[in-house]
Amino acid sequence: MTKLAYLWDKFKKLHLGLYILFSLMVAFGSTTAVFFERYSLVDFGLFKTELQHFTDAQAKGAKYAPAQAVWVRIFKPVNVEKTVKTRYVNGKAVKEDAYSSNKGTGDLYFLFLLLWLWPLYRHYFSQKPQDMARIERRIIDLPLVVFAMGWVIALQRYAESVLSYTSQYGPVSLRTHLIFAVSSLIFGTFVSYLNLELTGLYIRRYIARPFFLANNPYGLKRGLAVSLTMRYALMVFSLAMVPLLLALYVPVFSSLDLFSRLFSSHGENLEWALAYENIRVFLPVLVVALLTGFLLVFQGVSILLYRSNVQTPVSALVRRMKAVAAGDFDCKTSVLYADELGQLKGHFNMMLDGLVERDKIKDTFGRYVSMEIAEKIMKSGRVNLSGEEIQATVLFSDIRGFTPLSEKLPPVELIRFLNDYFTYITGPITANKGVINKFIGDAVMAIFSPVFGVEDHHEAAVRAALGMRDALKDFNARGKYPEVFFGVGVHSGGLVAGNVGTEARLEYTVLGDTVNVASRIESQTKEAGAQILLSEAAVRGLDRAKFPGVNFTECAPVLMKGKSAPMVLYKV
Repeated sequence: MTKLAYLWDKFKKLHLGLYILFSLMVAFGSTTAVFFERYSLVDFGLFKTELQHFTDAQAKGAKYAPAQAVWVRIFKPVNVEKTVKTRYVNGKAVKEDAYSSNKGTGDLYFLFLLLWLWPLYRHYFSQKPQDMARIERRIIDLPLVVFAMGWVIALQRYAESVLSYTSQYGPVSLRTHLIFAVSSLIFGTFVSYLNLELTGLYIRRYIARPFFLANNPYGLKRGLAVSLTMRYALMVFSLAMVPLLLALYVPVFSSLDLFSRLFSSHGENLEWALAYENIRVFLPVLVVALLTGFLLVFQGVSILLYRSNVQTPVSALVRRMKAVAAGDFDCKTSVLYADELGQLKGHFNMMLDGLVERDKIKDTFGRYVSMEIAEKIMKSGRVNLSGEEIQATVLFSDIRGFTPLSEKLPPVELIRFLNDYFTYITGPITANKGVINKFIGDAVMAIFSPVFGVEDHHEAAVRAALGMRDALKDFNARGKYPEVFFGVGVHSGGLVAGNVGTEARLEYTVLGDTVNVASRIESQTKEAGAQILLSEAAVRGLDRAKFPGVNFTECAPVLMKGKSAPMVLYKV
């Protein structure tokens, strides 16, 4: 990247467009509000007098130019500063009042925006790590902050107008208070809505998008939000209700004297009220007033209907999505129309069907391969035939005298017996986060490893073995089958875990000397006359204080098949 491109990239991250847009929205709202104020505050009586003076002067061939102070009294501008200006007429100094606009304290709002975005600027321009959650909330809340600033400026504008008017023209009448209040309402309405939409569009496109694409682009965002109904209500209020009220205000205000006279006559001046010229004024105002009332009612109803037809279905769909995220797949939604909402609901149901199917596959997969292995394979997203080296404790369990027992039971009954037996003895394995790798006839092979979420795998395997012994007692206590005995061998060490087979057919398994030794330790239980035998490696990793009342009895060294040195085993 060239130096010029680097500087341009940094310059864009200042987001000066936000401040420019905010200024334009405030300028537009101020122009509209000032136009309303000037029209409402104009002194038509004084204007008529000055117009007569101008006409008389023209008739006499004289020049007439009213002083600036006269125009100030006619239009009654507020938020202006009065100064004394000296000008020279025929060589003589003449002092007169001059007026200039008072800009107010607008710069403070730009400073507030700067402080609000300061964490984002520090993230872009500082090398130190920043609080990303705080920056996220600042960006998400920024449209609402800009929206609120519009109304804060409107309130400030009302207060400044009242104070300025009082200082220039004396006490403020109730009618003038109302003019300033409506003017501030117009300002706040237009500025806040336009900032929420136009400035909000800039924020989403040029502030939020670059930041979130680099930081958590797909996750849920924290912060405040404007609901769909509130956004629609603001649009209707700003672009429909306020203009309607202004359309009614103009003819009413222009004929205010006539209305005041009519309502103060108490029916005593009926002939005057029915005069043709007066009817020409009253009737259009009455028609506009009635139309405005009807339209305002319909617009209010449209907000309620929008909430019912759009906001409520969308909110319900959001609640269903949250339920799906929490694991509840039984939350399909009805599809009644073919519009965008109907398509959104339909595709949500299709997505839900896919998730249910995927969950069924995962559950079925977990019946043949342990759920931990199923999740590990599915999350990896790839088939790894090379395997990985892990540290683990392997547990083997086998029924003693199974061959004679299997000869006495019919095949169907034998399967039922094994399923019943495995139901009992596998419970302690899963309870201690063991992974059942496979069933080999009447034998069970289980793995305990940090890879599958078991940090203290030695302790977990021993607890599982002790639990299996208690479970076997419960199984025999039922008396449904002949009494069963088993042997359990436990050994710890390194092994290789991975997918064995081809791309078309795989089995996730563990291989290595640790597995072979664990199997042979289980076979040694016959000779040792014990149900549970542990290798020295398994016992060495234990904290025996965590097994009160359990005796770990050291047995005589045994030379295992394939081993050059005898192994020390422990009877439990």
